[in-house]
Amino acid sequence: MNDRVAVGIGSTRPARICPGIAEWVMAVAQEGSPLRYELLDLAEVNLPFLDEPLMAALAHYEHGHTRAWSRTVSSYAGFVFVFPQYNWGYPAPLKNALDFLYAEWSGKPATCVTY
Repeated sequence: MNDRVAVGIGSTRPARICPGIAEWVMAVAQEGSPLRYELLDLAEVNLPFLDEPLMAALAHYEHGHTRAWSRTVSSYAGFVFVFPQYNWGYPAPLKNALDFLYAEWSGKPATCVTY
C-alpha cells in the first residue's frame, strides 16, 4: 500500500510564506495519521512553462523534466496543495505543474489549503 501524501508548496515566489504554512499543514495532518506526509516544493521541481509538444492525456513525454515529474507524482497516493490566492485564483506555477500531466493525477484524492 502506498501511504505517501504530498503536501505541495504551490508558490514559487522568492519572498513566499507558503513553505511555513505547508510545514504546519503537514504537521497537523501527520498527528495520529497512518499516512506519511512529505513536502513537495514546486520551486525545487522547477518545471519550465509547459513545453511538451503533445497533450498530457497521450502520456508521450518528450522531455526528461516531464518524465521526472511523472515519476514524482506517480509515487504519491494523494495530495494536499497549499497555495496563496493570486487575483482570486491559484498561482501559475501550480497550474503549470498540474497541466504537465494527466493520468498521473487520475483517481488520487486531493485537497487544497489556501490563504
